[in-house]
Amino acid sequence: MIGVTIRYMTQVILLGLLLSVIGCSKNTAGPDETGASAEPEVVEPTPTPNAERPTMTRAECEAKEGRVVGDIGDGAIHRPDYTCESGQPPIATIRPGEGEPIASEGAVCCP
Repeated sequence: MIGVTIRYMTQVILLGLLLSVIGCSKNTAGPDETGASAEPEVVEPTPTPNAERPTMTRAECEAKEGRVVGDIGDGAIHRPDYTCESGQPPIATIRPGEGEPIASEGAVCCP
């Protein structure tokens, strides 16, 4: 009786392992039945900093009585039509000065 139980448990464990391997196997993207490739959707990159806007450090911004505003990750501050809370466009894009923190998503100086 014990031999039957151990044999049954071994089969269940092996079946479980087999199913997990099959379920976790990598699905290679290839053509589907229609011939179209099953490639993932391409997401547009976040806009790069506005090249037309001048740059300044945080210290320079604060010396001009400006306020540093960081991007929340959607790239909004880098768009040409972005306006600050004052309704005016940013006066500059923040570039890191020596010893200053680096805003990973970028920052601008708002009037």
